[in-house]
Amino acid sequence: MPLEKSEAIVLKTYNWSESSRTVVFFTRDIGRLALIDKGGRSITSKRGKLLPFARLELTFYTSERETTGYIRDCELLESFSLEKEGTLGRLAYGSAACELINLLLPEKDPQSALYTYLLTYFAQIAEADRRALPSLFIAFMLRLMSHLGFRPSLSFCGGCRKPAEEFSANGASVLFSPERGGLICPSCQTAGEYYISLPAEGVRILSSLQRASLVEAAGVALGYDISALLLEALTKFLGYHAGVGGELKSLEFLEKLKHSHLNG
Repeated sequence: MPLEKSEAIVLKTYNWSESSRTVVFFTRDIGRLALIDKGGRSITSKRGKLLPFARLELTFYTSERETTGYIRDCELLESFSLEKEGTLGRLAYGSAACELINLLLPEKDPQSALYTYLLTYFAQIAEADRRALPSLFIAFMLRLMSHLGFRPSLSFCGGCRKPAEEFSANGASVLFSPERGGLICPSCQTAGEYYISLPAEGVRILSSLQRASLVEAAGVALGYDISALLLEALTKFLGYHAGVGGELKSLEFLEKLKHSHLNG
């Protein structure tokens, strides 16, 4: 088996014995990669720790005859501490970004620009005001979707291309069609079709975040209710167009915290 090296971020782990597990990485050079971590769960393992929300130097074996390679060693290069006000929210939004990458990226498809973007996202959620965490995640999600070819129509009607400001005037709510790929004006709406009703201000924020850098998104405070509604629209969109089913598990527990200080 040839020995290889790459920078990497841990996306997910699957335990399959008392001492071993499978670890899914997002590597800078190869893309998403699953490797077997033999003995990695053992307290006697001398291998470096596979920390989440960290930049690692990964050494691993690959084989042309086997679908999964093996981890030899790892070294910590940089760690992003999320132990700040709103720690649970930071952990949830950090984990949700990793979950999205794991769900959407094919195996062994190099995405070096996206790798760097994920590291920038970690740095932002480690330092941003807790009230900006939903905006940061939505901006990350929109950029990831666009990068992979899944770009919802948020500035125009997905049917006739009428500008959104022409049918969201006076604070009227706007209908979003996950199946048809974005906002739908009243003239293009179809009876019996599934829509999510979004407030005009929410549409404006969503459209702005679609164009925003992470630094810009870190300056946008969002409450839980509006961010949950916007995320529902985006996850339903992914369900139709990328085959991603259900809600993001990393964000499910935030529903229980909606009245806490994490989501003010």
